[in-house]
Amino acid sequence: MENHSQDSTRQSLAAIEKARWKAADRLVTPWWYHPVLGLLTSAYLVAIILGNQITRFIALAIFLLGVAALVGAYRKLTGVWISGFSAGKASQWAYSLVGLLILCGVGAFLLHDAGLDWPTWVAAALAFTGVIVLGRKFDVALRDQLRATP
Repeated sequence: MENHSQDSTRQSLAAIEKARWKAADRLVTPWWYHPVLGLLTSAYLVAIILGNQITRFIALAIFLLGVAALVGAYRKLTGVWISGFSAGKASQWAYSLVGLLILCGVGAFLLHDAGLDWPTWVAAALAFTGVIVLGRKFDVALRDQLRATP
């Protein structure tokens, strides 16, 4: 009887591991996802620093609609959506990205306030690149985390 219970437990654990691997295989972000998110983010950054109130409002609307469209497309392609802020160890990359975006935004804003506009474009380029690089690192970390044996 005890042997049957151990076999059943092993089979259940094997089924769970197989399901985790399948989930990891499904969570492949399309190549265009991070560049589009980076473009939305960097354009919004430029708009809030260099734009007027109307420009900021329009940029916010475009940013929110764009992010919603990206989430919808990802969910349609993979069947799931996992928030970057509740993804276990992989979340470190999402938090790193937020930190980078805050640094870019605050730095560009302070330099703009001092009369310099060109740092805003540098900050936008850093934000764009950061979204792509850190977003892809998040994806890899999430898949590795799902495939890891608990």
